Amino acid sequence: MTSLSNTDVDRLITELQLGGECRKLAVTQLYMAFAEKIIRFLKIRGIADVEAEDVLHDIFIAFIDRATSFTPIGQGRGWVWTVVRSKLADRYRSTEKATSYVDGDDWLFDEESYDEDRLKACIEGQMSVFTRDNPEGAQALSWVMDDELDLRTVADLLGRSYGATREFMSQIKHKLRTYIDICLAS
Repeated sequence: MTSLSNTDVDRLITELQLGGECRKLAVTQLYMAFAEKIIRFLKIRGIADVEAEDVLHDIFIAFIDRATSFTPIGQGRGWVWTVVRSKLADRYRSTEKATSYVDGDDWLFDEESYDEDRLKACIEGQMSVFTRDNPEGAQALSWVMDDELDLRTVADLLGRSYGATREFMSQIKHKLRTYIDICLAS
C-alpha cells in the first residue's frame, strides 16, 4: 500500500470518532498502512516477537480511545507515532515496576545482561526527556526515522525551507547526542 499523507491519516482518525462501519474501515486502512512499520519499530526497541502483536493490538485500541481528542490539522502521521511511543513507554513503565530492587537502587540482573539492559533503560528514559524538551525536534526525527520521510517532505511539514530544515536536523542531532552521551558515559 502506498504511504498515506497526513491529510489522509487525519481523515482516518476523524472517522475513528464516528464509530460503526466508518470506524471499521478506518482501522483497516490504518492497520494496512502502519502495522508492519509499528511491528518493526517495536522489535528494534527490544520487544520480543511474541509480545509485539499484543502491543500492536493495544496500540490500535489506543487509536480508537484517543481519537476523540484528535484535532485534524495535517499532523495525523505524527499523532499515530505519538500514540505508538506512548504505548511503548507504558509497556516499559510496567516492566520497570516488575523489576526487583535491593537496597533501593541496586538492580538485580544477571551479569551478561546488566550493561545492555541498563543502557536500554537509560536511552529510553533520555529519549523521553529529549521528546519533552524538544517536541518539534523529536517529531521531525520521528518523521525521518519512523515514517521514512525525506527532508523536503519534513521541511514542508515544519513550514521551513529545505536548507533551514537541514540545519535544524543537524542541531537536533547534536542536542540528541548530549542526551544519549549521559547513558554512554555511565
